[in-house]
Amino acid sequence: MERLDRDFFRRNTVEVAKSLIGCVLARRFEGGIAAAVITETEAYRGEDDPASHAHRGPTPRNRIMFGEAGGLYVYFSYGMHHCMNVVTEEEGQPGAVLLRAAVPVQGHGYFRANRPRAPEKQWMNGPGKLTAAFAINLAFNGLDLAGPKQEELIILPGAPLPWTATPRIGISKGVELPWRFLADPGAASGLAGSWETQ
Repeated sequence: MERLDRDFFRRNTVEVAKSLIGCVLARRFEGGIAAAVITETEAYRGEDDPASHAHRGPTPRNRIMFGEAGGLYVYFSYGMHHCMNVVTEEEGQPGAVLLRAAVPVQGHGYFRANRPRAPEKQWMNGPGKLTAAFAINLAFNGLDLAGPKQEELIILPGAPLPWTATPRIGISKGVELPWRFLADPGAASGLAGSWETQ
């Protein structure tokens, strides 16, 4: 199965955030592959988005948002957890989609080991939980998800899921923008064990 290519990400950030619902995030661990269906995303743009890290222009922290589409932007939030975002738009035009939640479909043993004190339903029902389940940290910042030779972490096409748009959460500016997308309740139920990597 072919990963999502650069053209997929080199689009309007909001459209990419919608399109990622139902896609499959997969990581190759030693001994096997773990995968989850993406069920929640948030779009963050550039100067026109006061909630975006790129709102005030490029900095050492956010420079990846201005780079090539398909890059992974990872940052440490509130001194507690990591968040992972996929870079969008044309190079030089900042944008990124925050991956907020997913449902595990393969490699449950890896997720259980990475989230040992959490019940399965809470393994990845939040951006910090998602990165913890996949063992994503700052070492992944700048990883090229669309690079054909990079096999550690990729995003694959999946079955489209119906979704609902809501305002973004956990921010104080740009709260009126309906740029948070969630798979409809029940749409992702029954996914576990129904998908396997090739």
